[in-house]
Amino acid sequence: MKDNRTQTGSAPLKDDLRPDMGVFLPGLLVVLLISLPAVIAPKWTEELLTAIYVPFARDLGTLYLWITVGLIALCVYFAVSRFGNIKFGDPDEKPQFSLPSWVAMIFCSGVGGAIMFWAITEPLWDIMIPPQNVEPMSVQAYDWSLAYLLLHWGPNAWCTYLITALPIAYMFYIKKEPFLRVSMASEMIIGPRLARGLFGRCIDTFFILGLMFCTAVTMCLSLPTVTESLHAVFGINPSLGTQIYVLLFSGLISAITVYKGLDRGIKWLSDVNVIIALFLAAYCFLCGPTVTLFNIFTNAFGKLLGNYPNMVFWTDPWTGGTFPRDWTIFYALFWAGFGPFMGLFIARISRGRTVREIIAWGMAGTVAGGCLMHGIFGSYSLYVQHSGILDAVGILKEKGGAAAMIAVLGTLPLKDMVLIVYCVLSTIFLATTVNAGSYVVATAATRRISPDAEPHRVHRTFWCIAQCVLALGLLSMGGLGVAKMFGNFSGALMVLPVLLLVACWFRILSRKGNYLLRHHVQALPADDSDPSREASLSREG
Repeated sequence: MKDNRTQTGSAPLKDDLRPDMGVFLPGLLVVLLISLPAVIAPKWTEELLTAIYVPFARDLGTLYLWITVGLIALCVYFAVSRFGNIKFGDPDEKPQFSLPSWVAMIFCSGVGGAIMFWAITEPLWDIMIPPQNVEPMSVQAYDWSLAYLLLHWGPNAWCTYLITALPIAYMFYIKKEPFLRVSMASEMIIGPRLARGLFGRCIDTFFILGLMFCTAVTMCLSLPTVTESLHAVFGINPSLGTQIYVLLFSGLISAITVYKGLDRGIKWLSDVNVIIALFLAAYCFLCGPTVTLFNIFTNAFGKLLGNYPNMVFWTDPWTGGTFPRDWTIFYALFWAGFGPFMGLFIARISRGRTVREIIAWGMAGTVAGGCLMHGIFGSYSLYVQHSGILDAVGILKEKGGAAAMIAVLGTLPLKDMVLIVYCVLSTIFLATTVNAGSYVVATAATRRISPDAEPHRVHRTFWCIAQCVLALGLLSMGGLGVAKMFGNFSGALMVLPVLLLVACWFRILSRKGNYLLRHHVQALPADDSDPSREASLSREG
């Protein structure tokens, strides 16, 4: 059955692509209430957010480390259990997108332009202010730095995205609810009355706000590095005005691609993005000290595998150090902030895929992409510092992360070409995050929408503009610290929706698991059908 139906399942419902003002207006109002003061009175807004953020991160941050590890364990369980066979769609339905394009859309939308910034600058921070209480700039600091980078961008990042997609995909592709919202996916726990009432509106508003924060943070990390690249190549002043021009250009790309839709816009841009990223990574790997880079990555990967529990749960309670709060807890909150957004986006593009495919291929593809980008560029950053080619740490202290990153890339052969390619890559990375976010927010704020429909073009383009306005507010305040605060706030807002969605998936399996295993599993080829196997599956269901 392909049609959407009412709650009683009696009659088909037509798509109504007009904005749902009960979701649209509260989300827009909150975004404006935050972004406008940030532009008008940036200093006051920054002081207010700092006063709220510091005690929050200090007192509650460790809780999110436990939540992250718990979500990883649940991803493994759902992938290997019999419930991994559940298919989101009809048994004979083919995936809507090819596996490479599907992984590319998830990866590009989930990491954004920030991946290049952190790949180069985070290891430098970690050798300057290292984890595990080792001496700064020591061999131990170099050992730990890349290992922690791989930790922060590994399964810890993607588990929240993948697990939250499951109940949303169930509601949209199996139950045929004409809504793609966090509130509707939470209906199995909070009940229809709350999900469709004021409480559900609040959840969807928090979702929109958290998504907008995270996207704005990604913009604020990416834009300074692009302007620094333009300065290094063309001598353009890397001022706030230049950043605003780059923001407008990136927003224009996002608006055009999201206007064109999922197939002709977002998918196409993600495919192009991956090709450029692979080219730049291969160039750095082959033109740099290839064997040394591979050895540095291998050493860090082994250190991560051998010390994962110690690394993720290290809170440094005896010395009062801030590394766990500044990095591991920050990332846990940041990924939680993106969780429901990516859950909705992954659910929307996962028609025809099974639970096992979403988790296993999603985790394998995205973690492999992270290891590739961070393994190459993180290793190269440490190499140029340790070998004395460049005092990247000194540049980081004096001029900031964007200047340090551009200086590291500038040590590669044909540096002007490298920096121009990076500008293109970072801009497209940023655009893929913005257009995916705009698409998802527009979908969530649409009155009724079926799996075969897309939100109205004007509606999804509008949210591109709104995200650029919020990013402008953060740029006016300035600074990596401000961006981190917004990332933590978004994570705090999204924790409740994330936990609700996980609980809903458990409730769905407890109530509907047997039915799903009988009617929504991968269809067997005709020549491989086995009556005894089908009978066994029916008994198991």
